[in-house]
Amino acid sequence: MDAILFSANPTMVMVDDAIRHLAEHDELYWSVPFLIDRNKFVFPILGYMHICGNQVEYVATIKEIIPFSPQHYEDKELSQRVKPAIWSREWEENLENCRSYPWKNALVMTRIEPFSYNTYRLEKYGGGVVRLPPQGYIRVLPPGTAAKSITPSVSKVDIIQKPLLVASNQRSVLVESHLEDFVVLQLQEIEPGLKLLERQLSTPAGRLDLLCQDVLGRYVVVELKRQQGTDQVVGQILRYMGWVQENYASDKVRGIIVVGKKDTMMLYAVKAVPNIQVKEFKLSIE
Repeated sequence: MDAILFSANPTMVMVDDAIRHLAEHDELYWSVPFLIDRNKFVFPILGYMHICGNQVEYVATIKEIIPFSPQHYEDKELSQRVKPAIWSREWEENLENCRSYPWKNALVMTRIEPFSYNTYRLEKYGGGVVRLPPQGYIRVLPPGTAAKSITPSVSKVDIIQKPLLVASNQRSVLVESHLEDFVVLQLQEIEPGLKLLERQLSTPAGRLDLLCQDVLGRYVVVELKRQQGTDQVVGQILRYMGWVQENYASDKVRGIIVVGKKDTMMLYAVKAVPNIQVKEFKLSIE
């Protein structure tokens, strides 16, 4: 599957708004200030979002690329279908002078998923690796088999027969397409007595990787980060936990973040939230 890498400025756009919109609508128009030659791609394609530092934090499924138009915001019927209401209000009020920004294209997205990955490990389509976050976009190769892993469907037999681990930087890491399956099969390694209730649960707060229940009957939200997690995932899992607390009528909700590599900033954030744990997987979950 074709893929692009592009930067998203968190001070200008909240990805959470887009995720909530897609939980209730079929598509979202993501405006970008650069031109893309859509004829180079076979759709749908993947869009990796570089947020800050050296980190990709989300991957989107892009079904089409179209020219930008103010009507995406100003046509009431269209804007309700393709834009979060808060984005339309910001356009109407011209916050941060957003109307004068040199918008060029709109990425027609049908799905956005959390996807932590080191930007500088992405390989460019023409060869080599990414050296700098893009000012426009870079055509890249999906890492490993990630292009097929947004909604993994792998049987237990498949997992056993295929290698779960590959060598990377002198360290064994899990093949990304199998991480969720790997965790589901080893819930007891995360925590004894942990029981799976829901998998890839779609909610207005976003899509929960795993919703579980512990031996005391408390709900446990398990969020998976295939590479290095950042402190942003703490806010993400808190949002999911809040939704579970409200919709399952329980004030006993915990969170577990499973990452390929613990991030110092994330660990500092978790210290202030006693009902969230971070676990790192290697050959097993520790």
